Amino acid sequence: MERIKVEERDRVLILTLYNPEKRNAIDEKMIDEIKKVLSKERENENLKVLLIQGEGKIFCSGGDLKWMERKGKSDYEENLKDALELAEMYKMIWDFPTPVVVKVQGGAYGGGMGFLAVSDISIAEKNSKFRTPEIKVGLIPAVISVFLIRKIGLSHTKFLALTAREITAEEAKNMGLINIITEEDELDIKTWEIIEDIKNSAPKNTRKTKELINLIYETENLNISLRLAGEFISQARASREGIEGIMSFLEKRKPKWQ
Repeated sequence: MERIKVEERDRVLILTLYNPEKRNAIDEKMIDEIKKVLSKERENENLKVLLIQGEGKIFCSGGDLKWMERKGKSDYEENLKDALELAEMYKMIWDFPTPVVVKVQGGAYGGGMGFLAVSDISIAEKNSKFRTPEIKVGLIPAVISVFLIRKIGLSHTKFLALTAREITAEEAKNMGLINIITEEDELDIKTWEIIEDIKNSAPKNTRKTKELINLIYETENLNISLRLAGEFISQARASREGIEGIMSFLEKRKPKWQ
């Protein structure tokens, strides 16, 4: 049985976690399927947005413990290889060229928090819950911590990882894990409103904006960051999209993106 469903709709790649019997728990099959889709689609210049969502009442319950148990009994090299496959999956989402939107219903736990940590924009219905429960079952929220620190900072990551406490959507928003909270019956509407905002912007320079922000974040040297920013804006101003965008504003018309 496939662990994900994939659909392209009006320049949006929709990736749906599909393991409903286990509340969309992550296992090696899901990881492999996601990686294959992302590897194939990252060169698809027709795409404007990647939407990640979950089937059913819960977005993602985290790692499948039976998978964890099985890998824990394998030899060290196989165990490590499997862990690095998970790490690569998250990094592929982090590096995906289009904006990545994650939609959460019900909640995100453990590895499910990883999808939020590597998202660009995240939306959740107000009753959603969030937790990194790994230490309660003798594990470590290891791979996701790499991205949680980047998303919500050291202090919030330590609080979540070391207490394993469940937090509300409002608390998650205050930490920066969630951008928008909606009523349950408005989750789809609000998600697609955000997607339309992205789609109506210059497609190539939207991608370049994400690339630049990630580069600046990962660059500690201020002068290098400013140099990167200068290079990116000079290229944008000279690009077809930059010229069209400025002219459409001055001429008080909608831009015609290619």
